[in-house]
Amino acid sequence: MWSMRKNKQEPKKMFFIYTKDFFNHLRSELHSERTIETYCQSLNAFRIYLYETYSKTVDQITTDFVTEEVIREFLSSVADSNSVGTRNVRLSGIKAYLKYAATRDMELVPLQISISAVKHKKTYPKRHNWLNKEDIELILAQPPQTKIGVRDRFIILFLFSTGARLAEMRSVQLKDIIINEKYPYIRITGKGNKPRIVPIPEDSFLKNYKYYCHLYHPKENPDDYLFYPTAKVGREMMSEDNVQRILKKYGDAARCSNPKLPSIHPHLLRHSYGAQLYRLGVSLPEIAKLLGHEDVSTTEIYAETDPEMAAEAISKMLGKQAVRKWDFLTEDEKLKILGLK
Repeated sequence: MWSMRKNKQEPKKMFFIYTKDFFNHLRSELHSERTIETYCQSLNAFRIYLYETYSKTVDQITTDFVTEEVIREFLSSVADSNSVGTRNVRLSGIKAYLKYAATRDMELVPLQISISAVKHKKTYPKRHNWLNKEDIELILAQPPQTKIGVRDRFIILFLFSTGARLAEMRSVQLKDIIINEKYPYIRITGKGNKPRIVPIPEDSFLKNYKYYCHLYHPKENPDDYLFYPTAKVGREMMSEDNVQRILKKYGDAARCSNPKLPSIHPHLLRHSYGAQLYRLGVSLPEIAKLLGHEDVSTTEIYAETDPEMAAEAISKMLGKQAVRKWDFLTEDEKLKILGLK
């Protein structure tokens, strides 16, 4: 009887069984949400690679399957299809997870030690495709102190401070800018006529807005477009070419002081807005909302998981009843329980 129990094969453990606890551990150690999200992205990239390469679903990716060789194969594929920098980020995420998981499962210690010896590859500095604060200030200093200069400067400031697409900025009307609230905001209509709210960033933006309206919207007609061509009598929408011309004009002028400045265009200012938020520690899902990205498929109500429910689900995974329930879950449901989605 003893020998039968001895020879009975132990159930294989899931490699990602500790991910939820890992992310909670990082939060308890006061790591930023940006760091946690980056680690989550790296582990998900590894999971997706194993599914696409070996047809392994999340619960088929077991601790005995994940070897140093498999991880090195993954890192090589990342470097081939992306960049050395992305490869290093993915390696950092796997290293951090294994370091934690090895404290929970001694069988993972050899793998953790071997992966900790894998070195990051050297990267070389390159010019980022966004503008920093000094670049923006330099461009904003170019328009002259004239009525036209005030308008042009506010166009630049609006694009950088809201992350609006060119078409979105052109369609903004006075009634879309709400300033008589505790938290002022702008209603922006994005692709597919989808509205979103962008908070007005700071007092200096409001001051510039009020001065601009004093000059260009003295009648305060709510249906007027915020920006309109001054060469025409009506308040029609400003053309794309006009906005592009304004940005190019002052970008070229600023380049006299900083020859390294790239060509200035609306999407560069939009991208700079997103980069600024990311550097300030704003999470990627929140940035996606502010920018009106459509690639966020999971809504907040499905993304939120009660911590106690998740912990209970994980703790019961080794039980027979829980295993049967686990088998009927979809892949998405499993990923949410593990904190990978």
